[in-house]
Amino acid sequence: RKQKKRRTHVEDDAQEKTGGEKVPKSFVVRRGKVPALVRELIKDVRKMMSPFTALKLKERKSNNLKDFVALSGTLGVSHMLCFSTTEMGTYLRLGKLPRGPTMHFRVDQYCLCKDVAASQRRPHSPGTEFLSPPLVVLNNMQSEDRHVKLTDIMVQNLFPAIDVDTAKLAQCRRVVLFRRDPETGDFDVRHYVVHIKVAGLTRGVRKIVRKKALPNLSKYQDISEYVTGGGGMSDSEPEDAEDSKVEIQAGQRAIEGIRGPRRSKEEEAAAVKLVEIGPRLRLQLLKIEEGFCEGEVLYHHHVSKSPEEIAKLREEMNRRKADKDARKRLQRENVEKKKHAEERKHGRGAGKEEEEEAHPLDYTGDHEHSESDDDAAYYRQQVGHDAEEGTFQTHKRKERGEDGR
Repeated sequence: RKQKKRRTHVEDDAQEKTGGEKVPKSFVVRRGKVPALVRELIKDVRKMMSPFTALKLKERKSNNLKDFVALSGTLGVSHMLCFSTTEMGTYLRLGKLPRGPTMHFRVDQYCLCKDVAASQRRPHSPGTEFLSPPLVVLNNMQSEDRHVKLTDIMVQNLFPAIDVDTAKLAQCRRVVLFRRDPETGDFDVRHYVVHIKVAGLTRGVRKIVRKKALPNLSKYQDISEYVTGGGGMSDSEPEDAEDSKVEIQAGQRAIEGIRGPRRSKEEEAAAVKLVEIGPRLRLQLLKIEEGFCEGEVLYHHHVSKSPEEIAKLREEMNRRKADKDARKRLQRENVEKKKHAEERKHGRGAGKEEEEEAHPLDYTGDHEHSESDDDAAYYRQQVGHDAEEGTFQTHKRKERGEDGR
């Protein structure tokens, strides 16, 4: 029987639009030489930003930020995360393409995904959770300070928005947490995967329900020992908390089954659990620039200026910008003048070459007349009498030319 191909992908319009807006996309790059651990950190951050990021992006030494900005419009990239390393430490620049603003962070501490997994007794095995964007949770971001509000807006726009009416529980698989420390002002970044399991079942019963094969019961006298004993669960592993239980409606795909989220046949209680998968970041905001890696400094962690100094710096910046625009305009005009001069020069040279090449092959009227005379003489010599009128076309043109027509 001929098999019918099923739909295995989501349409681009439905996947790249949420709430009627385009989904934000990002570049995660490095500038300059960075250690091997920072390169691993960049890969982990790309996984955290997936699926709307370039996972296999390769930078060259000849590439600069202007190259990525030029490509951003064609590829629809809206944000850039740039890592760099100096003698003082590791830094992160988060910018909105193409006109800013740009936030400069110092990475005080970081932990890779493999280190997080090594510290866990039962680390999470990666699956299909990276096919959907993560949920963003902001904590302690309510403040009247301007730089905190800008950070809040930038982080929210870094990930796709969620439409509560059309969002599917099966796509809510990851969580990215941004927490601001109210005492120090630093930002903590955490990355979790969401586990949803049936509530009210012990670990032993859950193993029997989820797995096709029966567990090893050779060391138990009765199956009740396995069920009441938790199926080998350690004493340090907690039970389902009451505040983590939610109600799953019938027909929803949320509770984990043998092959990913399964469809609930009826309304049932489920327990939500977050498992950290990394990376971990602790960021300190240093400054905020108005443009993309340039422009007026809107906030600086170490330097504060009076309104008079700010006005003076703004005036100086506007003057430099005007001078730069004037130089660009003058350079553009000079390029156009040189281009027109080259076109005129090549135009005259090409005309001379054509004249020189066409002169030996130029067929004049006398040459045509001589060819017609030669043909008529050859015909007269071979046949013995003159050819009829109109036999040779060139001879006919000659006669018309004599008549003045």
